[in-house]
Amino acid sequence: MSENTLHPSAPDTPLYRVPAHGHGKLRVLKPGESGNPTGQNGRYGEVVRMCREASPAITKRLIEIALDRNEEPRVSVVAAQEVLGRAYGKIPAEMKGDTAPLIDASRLSETQLVMLIEALRLAKAAGPTQPPSGA
Repeated sequence: MSENTLHPSAPDTPLYRVPAHGHGKLRVLKPGESGNPTGQNGRYGEVVRMCREASPAITKRLIEIALDRNEEPRVSVVAAQEVLGRAYGKIPAEMKGDTAPLIDASRLSETQLVMLIEALRLAKAAGPTQPPSGA
């Protein structure tokens, strides 16, 4: 064999080759093979780790902003959406927009309003529910 290490199944195809500058070895990639299949650089994992370590403190701060009555309403709403999105999951795209029916409370009788309020109170007391299977 030459100075190249040859792949055992293909004797004429080098697995590694010495670059022109003569230092080290380079792995020879097959056509269509990537040397970086994930497409991420070495710092990506470090950034993810840092964000995960900081997330409890950031979540606490978001909750403080969402509950602060002196905060600008727009800022409170954005903070609340972020907190709720992490607590209960993001709203599926098919539920966003005008797809959910609106209730015109002015058309409900007093009995119907009482029933609606009671249903909402019970739903709140029951806590979060699991999304339907397939969602």
